[in-house]
Amino acid sequence: MSMLRTPNPHLPLWSKVPMFRIMIMLILVCISSMLIGLIWKEIMMGVMILNYT
Repeated sequence: MSMLRTPNPHLPLWSKVPMFRIMIMLILVCISSMLIGLIWKEIMMGVMILNYT
């Protein structure tokens, strides 16, 4: 019983920290992908303008 009870207090801490990190990573990935998309649109628009002129 003692062996089963000892890991229990540690489980909530270990389960919360990775989720928090995963959330931060997802937010950073979303922001970076949005920025890359905007930069890509600007580059494509510039290329289109150069090709037409």
